[in-house]
Amino acid sequence: MPPPFTHPTPFQVTVGGHASPQPSWVLRHKVLSSAVGAVLLLVVIGAAGAVAGGEQGSGTASTTASSSVEDKVVAPGDEEEAEAVDEEEPEPVDTDGDGVTDEDDYAPRNADIASADDVDTDGDGVADYQDDFPNDPAFTTDGDGDGVADRVDAFPRDARYSVDDDGDGVANAVDAFPADGTRSKITLAMSNALDSAESYLDFQGFSRQGLIDQLSSEYADGYEVANATWAVDAVGADWNRQAVRSARSYLDFQSFSRQGLIDQLSSPYGSQFTVEEATYAVDQVGL
Repeated sequence: MPPPFTHPTPFQVTVGGHASPQPSWVLRHKVLSSAVGAVLLLVVIGAAGAVAGGEQGSGTASTTASSSVEDKVVAPGDEEEAEAVDEEEPEPVDTDGDGVTDEDDYAPRNADIASADDVDTDGDGVADYQDDFPNDPAFTTDGDGDGVADRVDAFPRDARYSVDDDGDGVANAVDAFPADGTRSKITLAMSNALDSAESYLDFQGFSRQGLIDQLSSEYADGYEVANATWAVDAVGADWNRQAVRSARSYLDFQSFSRQGLIDQLSSPYGSQFTVEEATYAVDQVGL
């Protein structure tokens, strides 16, 4: 009679009706077991490296922190030396003893001068740097910078002009009548009178007064006396020379004695030259 059938255990196999122990899973799967083992080994090695690295990094950080702390620590002897250096800063210097240190003193070797306000060369009470005339105590201000002090400048705000002799508000340089406060410009009538005066002198000799009378006469040109006078003065004639011309004209028409010609030339009813001008003319013509 055959033996009764028994179910194999997990660790047995039946061979020829006999139960035989079954090999372990590792032995039955050698290749797969090797792969799993290799993976586990790599995991272990990696973990070990991470731990080692952390310890090393921690050590480096600790070392750095320790070094930083050590750098900031000052030994007791060093503290005293640092305080000694601070205490050895140089004392402020006041060479002239005026109470102002050399660093802030305008003239560190002059006890009378501590700042620019103390420099007053002309002694007028105005510091040189504020005085337009630091060497002249009579003046201090030149508002327009023309070199003429405001106190004597007729135009203290205009550098072009400074003199106005007649006080008419027009500078001498542009005043046709710098000595006449009633007028300052040349009018058209004045200009015409000047032209007429020049024309008369081109034809014959005239005295100053004779030419004024000719220009202002109602029977001649009829200019205002003021305009005629200005024109005669502006023409710039040499009245001695004009007297000589007149003397020769008289002699061309008639004979004269020396005194007679002088009288004719200087008479208010004749040419109206001055006696000096008439005498000069008679001398020049040989009488």
